[in-house]
Amino acid sequence: MNITLSKKDVVWGYFAQFFSMASGILVLPLILRLLTPEEIGMNYLMLTVGSMVSLFDFGFAPQFGRNISYIFSGAQVLLKEGIELNDGEKKDVNYRLLATMIKTAKYIYQILSFIVLFVMLTFGTLYIYKVTNGFSNVHNSLIIWTVYSVSTFFNVYYTYYTSLLSGQGKIMETKKAMVYSKITYIVLVLVLLLSGVGLLGVCIANLIAPFVSRYLSHNYFFTKELKNKIEIFSISKKEELELFSIIWHNSKKLGVVFIGSYAISKFGMFLAGLYLTLSEVSSYGLMMQLVGIILGISGTLFVILEPKLSALKVTNHKLELLRSFSFSLGVLYLLFILGAICLLFIVPPLLIIMKSNAFLPSFGIVLLYLIVMLLEANHTFFSTIIVIGNSVPFMWVALISGVLIAFGSYLSLSFTSLGLLGLIIVQGIVQLAYNNWKWPYVVCKEFGVNFFHFIYLSIIEVFNRFFKLI
Repeated sequence: MNITLSKKDVVWGYFAQFFSMASGILVLPLILRLLTPEEIGMNYLMLTVGSMVSLFDFGFAPQFGRNISYIFSGAQVLLKEGIELNDGEKKDVNYRLLATMIKTAKYIYQILSFIVLFVMLTFGTLYIYKVTNGFSNVHNSLIIWTVYSVSTFFNVYYTYYTSLLSGQGKIMETKKAMVYSKITYIVLVLVLLLSGVGLLGVCIANLIAPFVSRYLSHNYFFTKELKNKIEIFSISKKEELELFSIIWHNSKKLGVVFIGSYAISKFGMFLAGLYLTLSEVSSYGLMMQLVGIILGISGTLFVILEPKLSALKVTNHKLELLRSFSFSLGVLYLLFILGAICLLFIVPPLLIIMKSNAFLPSFGIVLLYLIVMLLEANHTFFSTIIVIGNSVPFMWVALISGVLIAFGSYLSLSFTSLGLLGLIIVQGIVQLAYNNWKWPYVVCKEFGVNFFHFIYLSIIEVFNRFFKLI
């Protein structure tokens, strides 16, 4: 079975991202208008803590997705380092290996979800108690936090379904499940917010929506044909442990990378909750959320293409890999610049018109943050190209960078009056010193091009494929 990418996959991928953006446009104004600045700030802090405990995933999700792609591309053996190249030779899917992978993934995420729930209800509760001044700044803050913790539990529990679908190359089905889940979330948020439930309504919607995605994802992946092919195998615990050891070899490295990435992108928000007011936190969180939406839309094509890129790596199609990768990055650059222009010049007056209770930071801070995050996204996608080759050479660099940013952010908030600007400057300087240039250099060297030639290829690919479409 070969992993291919149809036009429907691309269309659904962009539709899902557009719909995700549209859902933000529908829900965000109500959140900014109907919630108090303190509730808005608590909402962003909850999302930050939720993303922190998601680090317990420890790199399993992308590793499962990539290895499932290898299996559906004909790999008969999974390796701890590197991949089994088949030089384009078509091989049948090893369904016993696939069945073992599915069983292992499900078991791991059962364990991870309970660990996440325990951490959120203990250490997470203490943090929320601190930032809400003993649960007094926000009405029903303890109940809100408890519901959010349970919703995070289910989100983690069902994570492996995304790996299964994306690994099989069912991009359209993955996006459909996401869209229908988002629709459920939007309807519930709108009804509950307009009913005066407040931030608790957002958390309730976040609790119910994952069940829609889980139901659809299960039906999309476990077709009758596939179930007939994998249910005949009785997988032993020994097979599960052997496969786990293979997955864990690079997952633990990715886990360290994710910890570093969290410190790079999210730890500043965590510290902001301790040093700044909830109103200031809401401003910072709004900027992060909107830039995150821009990055999500800009990087959609790369996410859609990743299973194909993995398959091209397995089959050793180096030129096609370079063309597809450069095209996806060209789209990233173009869409990010357009989104940045909208954020800088259109969004601020819109927030005033809608009488928002939270506003963006100053023009200079937003512009600097956009530059830092574009460089961040650029080297992250180059790093991913290294990872699809089943190698993680940047584990310690990511961790060291994260530690430096976390420590620098603490020093900035503790001993200067720079506030949000200090957090962004620290992140930008640390990343520019190494990661921003190192991993693009490594990948370009592997492809036999320099970065400026890669940019040229990106422009050419975008230009050629755009005019081919029209």
